[in-house]
Amino acid sequence: MNKLNKAALFVVMATAASPGMAQSLTGGEISLGYSALTDEDLETSGTQLGISAEIALSREFALQGDVSYLDGEVIGFDGDETSLGLHAIYHANEQASFGYFFGQDRSEGEKSDFYGVEGGYEGDNFNLEGYFGVSQIEIGTVEGLDIGELDLNRFGVLATYDLTPAFTLMGRYDDVAFSDLVSANRVGFGVNYALTSQFGVSAEVGKLTGEVVGFSEDETYANVSASYTFGAERGATFESRGLSDALLGF
Repeated sequence: MNKLNKAALFVVMATAASPGMAQSLTGGEISLGYSALTDEDLETSGTQLGISAEIALSREFALQGDVSYLDGEVIGFDGDETSLGLHAIYHANEQASFGYFFGQDRSEGEKSDFYGVEGGYEGDNFNLEGYFGVSQIEIGTVEGLDIGELDLNRFGVLATYDLTPAFTLMGRYDDVAFSDLVSANRVGFGVNYALTSQFGVSAEVGKLTGEVVGFSEDETYANVSASYTFGAERGATFESRGLSDALLGF
């Protein structure tokens, strides 16, 4: 984790430990999802278990933690990934929230740090969320050349609209880029159905597009998931920010 994230972690932990802050669990979500590319020849699919929980430090400030585990297969190679994230959140009012997030993805001994800023707006039947951040992937030494870290710029938006108290439409866009020559993005559309006030199921279809030096390729993905929210009606304020959440259809 870089120095900026270590400093941010120290600040939020010191704030949480302050005796003047009354801390309480305000909301969260537990989810289980399955995602796959529709082209079976690519052998890419995965199952992910995720948990998010938010703790109020005061009326305006909160901390949100995310933990997820992904067991999947990417182009025929089996593996798993764990992701840990923390959000320092400022609730400006009942509708608008802003945050700084950071965390780490780990897979097969490799790790990637991520951090960035985010914001969200919650209306009566319309929600909007966006983020901008960086993922730092440790490359190390390749054929005697010390490459060090590879920085990927990331941004995305998520919008939902409640058709009825039970049915919600969703649209999202995520983009990850190393430069103008190397990038990947995801466009998805889905629907969520609330079985009860706490249990819901959802499905999403979309397109993943990769571009390298002017050559692009796209594939269709689909996913299904079930979730349980607790506390506040919306559960946790923000989505998880792991790299697999942005690009693998979760």
